[in-house]
Amino acid sequence: MQRRRLGRTNLVVGEIGVGCWAIGGLTVNLGTSCGWGGVTDNDSIDGLLTAIKMKANLFDTADVYGLGKSERLLGSALRKAQENGLIKRENVIISSKVGYFRGCAPHGFDPLNMRHQLEMSLQNLDTEYIDIYFFHHLDFGSDDKYLRGAISQMQNFRDQGHIRYFGLRGPHKFSLDRQSKEIGSNSSYERFGKLAELINPDVISLRYNMISPTYDNPETDLFKWAEERDVGILIYKPLGQGLLLNKYDPRKPPKFGIGDNRLGKAWFRQRGLRILKDRLSKIGQKFECEDTRDFVKLAIKYCLSRSRTACVLVGFRNADQISQSMSTDGNLTQEECKHIKEVFEGINDEIGPFIDSHGVAYTI
Repeated sequence: MQRRRLGRTNLVVGEIGVGCWAIGGLTVNLGTSCGWGGVTDNDSIDGLLTAIKMKANLFDTADVYGLGKSERLLGSALRKAQENGLIKRENVIISSKVGYFRGCAPHGFDPLNMRHQLEMSLQNLDTEYIDIYFFHHLDFGSDDKYLRGAISQMQNFRDQGHIRYFGLRGPHKFSLDRQSKEIGSNSSYERFGKLAELINPDVISLRYNMISPTYDNPETDLFKWAEERDVGILIYKPLGQGLLLNKYDPRKPPKFGIGDNRLGKAWFRQRGLRILKDRLSKIGQKFECEDTRDFVKLAIKYCLSRSRTACVLVGFRNADQISQSMSTDGNLTQEECKHIKEVFEGINDEIGPFIDSHGVAYTI
């Protein structure tokens, strides 16, 4: 696997990292289904060990993924790999997050809650330090009540050796105010810029795939923003939560249970899948995609081609899925990327926003 330097951290990571959201399983937090169905612990461990054998060295998780379960599974797999001589802790880059799980605290970024969550994450991961610790969202309370305290706490964590670098998630909607804030609007980018100036992150994470924001406009190009500041970039949702793999039949939309983040989303319904399949058919013909594996590789190559310094995080539910993703290499040409953008242009407006089981609207 090709390696990339993650900005000024000088961490050298595989260009494809492992996203550990799905292995947390079904989860409900802040009144929202935010996990994944169809995953078993044995499959998760097998997938993680497969990734390690394929030379993956970056693993991204969060305290809220399965309310600690994802971290515990990752910790278990890494411990097993170290015992078998497959990897050393100093050669592994662990990324985790804080802010979405608040327990009995008034806010996820309450400094005391952050301390508790960090201690739990370290215990779950069976490690003495976390390499990159992310602010998982951009809501710091009314009038940013918790912002200064949260930044100070992060600095304390670093000074004490519990974390090595700060991370900040890019513009997106916070669970509790998806109805009032517009994802992708200029105001959300301005908000991110102001927070980033205060937090000074070493790494940022951006949602990017063939049907997500392209960040092409100068005022919203966060890839350029990061590269100018030598800030590392982690790309998440490269496969569009499986939507870009052309595996769903519009005549038989998938059904998801309580705790699955895809529950009630318009893209997974009959009309959304029909519109998406029409676009994917055109893409498949252009790039000679014969099956799901070809679409996996195409989706990841598209993301790898966006920035030579970004790492792409791929999710998985079993060893076969992670093997497919990790075996991808190479990039697309500018012309090929432009063609893909043109095919998918306007699809978000055509399908409309996701509508979750609580009637809350948000986008992919």
